[in-house]
Amino acid sequence: MTNCKPLIKDGRTIDHPCMSNESHHKVARIHLPVAPKCNIKCNYCERNICPSNINHICPGLADKLLSPLEALIKTGEFLGHRGENSVVGISGPGEPLANPETIETFRMIRNAYPDIKLCLCTNGLNLPDYMDELVELGIHHLSVTVSALDLDVISKIYSYINLKGSRFQGKKMAEILLKNQIDGIEMAINYGMHVKINSILIPGINDDQIIRISQMMSELGCFTHNITPVIPRGNFKHISRPPTARIEELQAEAGKYINVFTNCKQCRADAAGIPGLEE
Repeated sequence: MTNCKPLIKDGRTIDHPCMSNESHHKVARIHLPVAPKCNIKCNYCERNICPSNINHICPGLADKLLSPLEALIKTGEFLGHRGENSVVGISGPGEPLANPETIETFRMIRNAYPDIKLCLCTNGLNLPDYMDELVELGIHHLSVTVSALDLDVISKIYSYINLKGSRFQGKKMAEILLKNQIDGIEMAINYGMHVKINSILIPGINDDQIIRISQMMSELGCFTHNITPVIPRGNFKHISRPPTARIEELQAEAGKYINVFTNCKQCRADAAGIPGLEE
């Protein structure tokens, strides 16, 4: 087992290209698309198997799904080309912690490459239940999507959640999701994980939530906040993508409370390479 040791927060440079502006142009990462199912209906989300030459930049897209064994083989090829300073992550195309293939894939990679950096992106709904396994696997880098703190706003962003065989909507859904997100984040930080918060800015829906999230997540001990514009898709296809100036305004304000990652490419679930050098 790889121990998850506490990280020094002040003055550190994190060698993860999706969490550190300094590493964005230097460190390679790969996303392994092994997790097709999702436990939340996000109103801005569409998950598709889509060739990489079509709509290249878009979360939730992948050329094809990989089995854990295929993912292990692809990881070996990637590390052979990019080096073992790279980051290996799972971000979809669904919710990683709603798919047993995620843990199976991580375990196979950890056994084959004991010192490799592993990364997980999650909506946080199942995070508390999986924390022990994530710690055992030695996952240091964790991204959690939190786009609202008010229950009414959460209810506008998500249609429903599925949890342990039951479906929840409305206020009850919002209460469960927010509690699990915060509990999971606190547990991860207590275990020494490096936590990034992803927030999707949805004009007219959660404009007033973003800076509050920065403040709260800084107080919890998260390292960085990533504020990205909604991509008009799904139930929110009628909502226009916010202008760059608005994103930059919020990034500047958030920077008063927490480190802000400003180079996010909203990349696919099968992205590979150095993000800052990709077209």
